[in-house]
Amino acid sequence: MRLRGPKNKIGSFVFRYAAATALVIVATVLTSGLWLIVNRPVSAPLFIVAIVLSTWLFGLRVGIYASLIAGVAIDYYFIGPFYEFTASREEIVRLALFVGEGTFLSLLINKLRIFSDEIRVSREELRELTKHQQTLRETEQKRIALEIHDELGQALTGLKMDVHFIRRQLLESGQPAEGDEIVNDLDKLSKKIDVTIGTVRRISSEIRPSILDDFGLVAASEWQAREFQRNSDIRCHFSSVPEEMDLGNDANTAVFRILQEALTNVARHAHARSVIVRLQNSESGLTMTVADDGVGIGGEGLDRRKSLGILGMRERSRLIGGILDISSSQEGGTRVELRLPRAADRHLNTG
Repeated sequence: MRLRGPKNKIGSFVFRYAAATALVIVATVLTSGLWLIVNRPVSAPLFIVAIVLSTWLFGLRVGIYASLIAGVAIDYYFIGPFYEFTASREEIVRLALFVGEGTFLSLLINKLRIFSDEIRVSREELRELTKHQQTLRETEQKRIALEIHDELGQALTGLKMDVHFIRRQLLESGQPAEGDEIVNDLDKLSKKIDVTIGTVRRISSEIRPSILDDFGLVAASEWQAREFQRNSDIRCHFSSVPEEMDLGNDANTAVFRILQEALTNVARHAHARSVIVRLQNSESGLTMTVADDGVGIGGEGLDRRKSLGILGMRERSRLIGGILDISSSQEGGTRVELRLPRAADRHLNTG
């Protein structure tokens, strides 16, 4: 982080050097106060802090300037003879050494600040790239789900109609033996087509549930809870206050995906008998809670380097300005809580 002050160059220049001077003055005042309490304490530490802050906030040149005036202040106020400059060799060498040490420290702090800024910018770029990739992924999943549902579903429906048409023709033809056997085979084929149609619809819903786009977050979350209970035999209690809410397309998708991953983790690792899903949207924002009565999650489970699912949940929450908390209660079970501020606050947090 680097403070620049006013936007114009002259104002920024004055602000930075004035701020560094103020830091050295504060160090001088505090050191003088310590001298009143303790008999001649060490003088340099507070001035070193002033040099470090000046370099970190305003850059290398300001740090060197702070080193120079800090050396002068130490020599003038805290090294005898007090309140005067003798220009002696000892005084000049002492001042040169302190300024040299301060300059070297400023170089190190400036390098650290530059690396810190580069890491921060790199993280922001990586986060934007992740957000873009997730958006593209959701768009592509939506397209694939629609094509599977529409194209493949229509083809299977047409095939089933052809089977029914052939079956009806065979029954109308009146051929007893061979006709009855073919009709039975066609009935079996029709049942297989029905199973395949159901599989196509299930795969399409898992890729991108159309209910999320058509009916919103609450309806999609309730559907997901029902599907989870049906597929896992774990009781799932769902509640929402209010019964309808719209957080925007990106936030709706992120919250739904976090819910999916949380329920997947319950099914895989929790050994739970029941899970409770709550959605609550108030003036302060959305809170989503997924709590189970299973074995709980330990430190290894929370290790983000080992758990890609938890890492994905945390990253999705960050991208929409939310806070994800995962904890294990003393009574047993795991609690996943997502807190999402209002849209205006999310914009401030992510901007």
